Amino acid sequence: MICCGLDEECRQDQCRCEKLPSPLNEGRWQGKRNRKNSHQASGLYSMSETSSKTGFHKAVRKLMRPLVRMAIKRGISVNDFYLWLKAIYVEEAENFTIEGKKQSTSRIALLTGLDRKEAARLRKLNQDMEALLQQQTKRTNRAVRAINAWQKEATYCDEGGQPKALALYGEGASLESLVQQYCGDVSVVTVLGELEQSGLVEVQEEDTITLKDTSYIPHEDSEEQLFLMGQAAHDLLNTSAYNIEQQGKLSRLQLSVAYNRVDPEVIAKLKVLIEADSLELLQKLDRWLDREIDHQGDTGPEQYRAGVGIYYFEESMDSGTEQ
Repeated sequence: MICCGLDEECRQDQCRCEKLPSPLNEGRWQGKRNRKNSHQASGLYSMSETSSKTGFHKAVRKLMRPLVRMAIKRGISVNDFYLWLKAIYVEEAENFTIEGKKQSTSRIALLTGLDRKEAARLRKLNQDMEALLQQQTKRTNRAVRAINAWQKEATYCDEGGQPKALALYGEGASLESLVQQYCGDVSVVTVLGELEQSGLVEVQEEDTITLKDTSYIPHEDSEEQLFLMGQAAHDLLNTSAYNIEQQGKLSRLQLSVAYNRVDPEVIAKLKVLIEADSLELLQKLDRWLDREIDHQGDTGPEQYRAGVGIYYFEESMDSGTEQ
């Protein structure tokens, strides 16, 4: 069946809408079309209702999970992540001005919930964020080198190739010798603090240290891939936020189709179908836009970046993610 998804009962799978024949059977076809807000059994779930704090909290938890997983794998601590988040809060709050007045630190503190001193510090920090990121990267790289050697070098592994519990100080298999070999002119206390901050190690009472996550593998990331990830996620989230906040107005296209309990054989066929049809659509849109831009004449004062993105998603049903 196809459901409008507008009523509470519809969202709880107790649909009162007209049952319409659907080629999707029990799959969910979600999204929005460019249309005025109306309650029609059109087969599209409305995304324009005002979110409650509970609903917003659930949405944030879901969208943050992939980012947090990536951060943990790269040794980025929650403190570093929190600093980025606070800085973005302050940066966005700069735009929430009162007409005719210059934005103030006091107003930013009020909007973000930060104290005035911290808001002022972050305003200054945002002017040279690149310097902060370089400092954090340098610190993270030290931890990465230490963890990498701990997992691979024979001195620091047992007979089965697993990382040993290391003494904090001393010759042989100790954190002190690991730091001296792989972290340059940095103290043991500094590296230990960084490893603990990242949640990667645990210090035992007998002054030994163990690696908590033996699956940790340092990543060499492609700058281009990271940029594309940020841009694609930014575009999709911007569209979703627009459709929620601009309810009652013309919405932006936001469609998806997904099924649960899909076998690997069907997954393989689905990937082939998606890649072929998606490439054809994108090439068609690219040719059309290129032609239209060539003939649009003199550009006016208003300019936009516009387009459409297509992505494939897949996750295990027993992965523990919030469905």
